[in-house]
Amino acid sequence: LRHSDTVHIANMAPAVNTRGPLFVHPDGVVKRPTFHVLSMYANLLEANVVDTWVSGDPLECVGKFVPAVDAVATCDDSMQTWSIALVNRHAETPATCQISLGGTPLNGRCSLTTLCGDSPDAYNDCACPEHLAPIASDVTIECGAITLPPHTVSVIRTRI
Repeated sequence: LRHSDTVHIANMAPAVNTRGPLFVHPDGVVKRPTFHVLSMYANLLEANVVDTWVSGDPLECVGKFVPAVDAVATCDDSMQTWSIALVNRHAETPATCQISLGGTPLNGRCSLTTLCGDSPDAYNDCACPEHLAPIASDVTIECGAITLPPHTVSVIRTRI
């Protein structure tokens, strides 16, 4: 998303079975977690990617450090509807974020869709095809603060 001004198309192979977001079997289809993330981004984010800055605690991963929280913001053409995709990479620790749009802390009712599991290794399979699925809710954000559960992908949607 951050490079959408120069990368105009991306694809995934394989899309079905093997390691794809869908697993098709004789009794139906299993939507893997990757499917849900792609669906959230395709259906909940807006058309325009906005410059986004993230700062916070680092997370060590194989001797290197990455930000524990990642984010990207999008808005519609009128800049009235905003979506913020947030990822808490930490497997065990919640992350509290401060969200500002144009320097103003986000306040008020927002819709929140979160994909999380009972462990970082959670997955969907034939026996439990809905073990992991996005959960939509309404939240009230005060002074821009929101806490993300560990190991989650979330999308906040709001109108300003």
